[in-house]
Amino acid sequence: MTIPGLDLPPLPDAARLTLPLGDVTLGGYYWMQSRPAPAVLLLHGWGQDASHMAHPARLFREAGWHALSLSQRGWRGSGGCDDYGRSGADDMRRALDWLGRQPGVTSALLLGFSMGGLVALLAASAPCAARGVVAVSAPTDLRRTARTTSLGILRRYYDAVLTERQWVEGSPLRHVARLRVPALLVVGTEDRFCPPAEGRSYAAATGSCLLELPGMAHQPTDEEWRLLVRETLGMFGAEV
Repeated sequence: MTIPGLDLPPLPDAARLTLPLGDVTLGGYYWMQSRPAPAVLLLHGWGQDASHMAHPARLFREAGWHALSLSQRGWRGSGGCDDYGRSGADDMRRALDWLGRQPGVTSALLLGFSMGGLVALLAASAPCAARGVVAVSAPTDLRRTARTTSLGILRRYYDAVLTERQWVEGSPLRHVARLRVPALLVVGTEDRFCPPAEGRSYAAATGSCLLELPGMAHQPTDEEWRLLVRETLGMFGAEV
């Protein structure tokens, strides 16, 4: 029997962990500082796992932060079934509570990419332990994303996985009035999978900060990650 988290590939600079959260156990990695510092909880995109967020995690670690990257339910390293964030917001609120109790963690920031960004925004639309949220290349209106994405497999996946209620309630734009923490929306001008209108509209509706990266496609490059992490740290009181 595979223990969730232990089938993730080992990383030389991070500790693998398993995090029991009631009905599901999530696996991931933890980069821990030796002194009190803020922490970031990183969420990967659809089709990925916790290892795909190692590069931004290392950038935060270089800046003196703790970093926790978790595989969302149903993806490599974690138990449960993937439901495109239907359970993810509650999972991440519980994970934030755990992170806030760890030695040396002074506060927590939530950062998600693509599907992870959607989950991060949903988690921040209810009381949670995050002091801020960053959503990178994130869908905010699921019906609009299905109409405008160039990724046919994503439309078919939405049709197969999303419930009728989730098309509406699973869209962060539905919950903009409930956002109670500062938010940064990051979009790439060349993103065809999740067009920049997704982040722009959420930022406009909430008065949140918007960072547009000219030429960026859906997945940030290493240098684009460095730039957006630097902007994140500047917004939340630190520099890389």
